[in-house]
Amino acid sequence: MSRVAQRTKKTLLSAVALLVIAGGGAGLWLHNDSPSNKSTVVSSQSTVAKPAPTTQISYKGENGQNALVLLKKHAQVQTKSSSIGDYVTSINGNDGGGSKYWIFYVNGQESQVGASAYVTKNSDQIEWKLQ
Repeated sequence: MSRVAQRTKKTLLSAVALLVIAGGGAGLWLHNDSPSNKSTVVSSQSTVAKPAPTTQISYKGENGQNALVLLKKHAQVQTKSSSIGDYVTSINGNDGGGSKYWIFYVNGQESQVGASAYVTKNSDQIEWKLQ
């Protein structure tokens, strides 16, 4: 970083710090109107935007690995067992809210077998979509 940029950064940080200190003092002074001289501190809460929920994920196949094992390498996954095998109920915390379900595709085509039964190849493109 250049000296001018460093100096500008320091100046901006100093100005922000001064405003925070001055603003906090003014806030205490404005809210200090009780007869007993008690101060009321007003705190602000910042909200951080949550990232959009995962609705699609894709990855390359790996010779000899099944699609479910690979999915678990790339995302946080929850599954349920059924008589025909495990099925994915949630990827990265998104369960579809009960109206959508995770479906997986191999090379652009919906798979005809479960993810744990599909053994991938290096040339495969695996994609999961919440539909």
